This record gives sequence, C-alpha cells and structure tokens, in this order.
Amino acid sequence: MAITTAGDQINGALRLIGQLAEAEEPSAATAQDALTTLNQMIDSWSTERLSIFTTQDQVFMWPPGQISQTLGPTGDFVGKRPILMDDATYFRDPSSGISFGIKLINQQQYDGIAVKTVTSTYPQVMWINPNYPNIDMHIYPVPTKVLEWHFISVDPLDQPAQLATALAFPPGYLRAFKYNLACELAPEYGVEPSPQVSRIAMASKRNLKRINNPGDIMSLPYSIVATRQRFNIFAGNY
Repeated sequence: MAITTAGDQINGALRLIGQLAEAEEPSAATAQDALTTLNQMIDSWSTERLSIFTTQDQVFMWPPGQISQTLGPTGDFVGKRPILMDDATYFRDPSSGISFGIKLINQQQYDGIAVKTVTSTYPQVMWINPNYPNIDMHIYPVPTKVLEWHFISVDPLDQPAQLATALAFPPGYLRAFKYNLACELAPEYGVEPSPQVSRIAMASKRNLKRINNPGDIMSLPYSIVATRQRFNIFAGNY
C-alpha cells in the first residue's frame, strides 16, 4: 500500500487546480477548509464501497517470559483491535535502543515448532490468531527481557482525518484520490479543473469501482444465464 498524509494529498490537489505553487504550503485556514472537503469526500466514497485506509502504530511493553499476549479493547494490551497486522511491525530493546523486525508466520508454521517454550534474548517469529474482540499474538523464542513492541496495522479510516493522518492506499487509489479531491476543491476557489484533471479523476475512479465492485459491472440477468438467451440491445428485450 502507498502511504501519504492527508496534508500531502491536499497540497497535491491544490497544485492541480493552480491554488498552490510547487513547494508552497497552504495557510492554516486553507488547509483546514480543504481537510473538511477531504473528509466529506471520504464519507461519500465509503457509501460507494471505496474505502480509505489509515496506518496506526500501537506501542506496548511485552513482559519477559510471556509466550503470548492479547491486543484489543479488553486485551493484555488495551488498544484498537488490528484488522490486519503489517509486516512492518517491530520491537525495540529499551536497554540498547536497537530495533528489530519480526517475521509473521501462519498457524501451520507455528504449530510446526516442537518446543514453544524455548527462550532467547529476542524473538524471531510471531503468529497472530485473529480472535475477537482481542487478537492473540504468539512469539518464538520467548524473550528473556522486557521489549518495546510497535504493532503496525492498517485499518479502514472510520473517523475524520487530520492533516497529519497517514492514509494508506491500495494500488490504484493514490492518483484517483488526489485528482478527485482537486475536482471537489475547485468550486470553492471559483475555478474549473482542467479537462485533463477532470478526465483523469473520472477514469481513475471508474477503474476503482471496476476493481472493488466487479459484480455491479459484469452482472447479467439470471434468465440469460439460465436459458442462454440473447438480449437485443436495440429492441430492449430477449
């Protein structure tokens, strides 16, 4: 996923409609007004099943000697239950300040570890059981010292974005988001987006809908599929 801040997207959209020069920053009032428009667009897109995502970094101290911990609203680590843990998740040794990555493995791989109580200074792998309302996180080997964990996850944006909010876009979203935001902002400045900007905005959003909702585009009436009838596009009947 491509990651950018809400402020980055606003700046890019303003440049597309000629309201911001290269390397120029908008005023606080302009940025806030644009942020309101951005959040309205996100709300509108959500009704069209075009989700925007955000990344979050939740930090907790994993106690020594613990094989597993839970994360969620009522877990050992009380926080937001991740929908998808990113492989950027890492831990830091508070005593040395050195950070280490962790390899995420599946249940079959974790079950293949014969002795799960083996200890070491640092763990190497993690298996996540996506229980609800708290996920279960199992690490191996079991650490012998307290470690500072940074759980990086990607979640649908379910609250208004701030300028510094990191937005994560699946492939194809980045361009569509910026160009459509430019079209949304243009009337507020009494300008018309260029034909090229409008064309890219429409085409890129149409592509997203095609990817996200293939059934809306390719669905055929059951009567055609069941009886192999041909539909007359001129007469409007079978």
